[in-house]
Amino acid sequence: MKKTALFILLILTAIFLGSILGNGVADINFLCWLDYGKSISIDNVSVDLIIITFSFGCTFSINIAQLILMLVAFLVYPKAAAALNT
Repeated sequence: MKKTALFILLILTAIFLGSILGNGVADINFLCWLDYGKSISIDNVSVDLIIITFSFGCTFSINIAQLILMLVAFLVYPKAAAALNT
């Protein structure tokens, strides 16, 4: 259970920090490539049941900085998990 929580924490941290890093270096010429990314989205879908209306929409976006930091998280995980056992 601890290893799974550690893995999820590392990946979420990498995604969060990669987003901040990518947006932070977007205006710097030699680092702007870190902000390059793609988005996939599902447009808003509405369901009207007369009494209540549900709306659903989802957007997934990823940039190069996030991919690099997720790779680092994958590489760090085995060592961090081993240290967790001791």
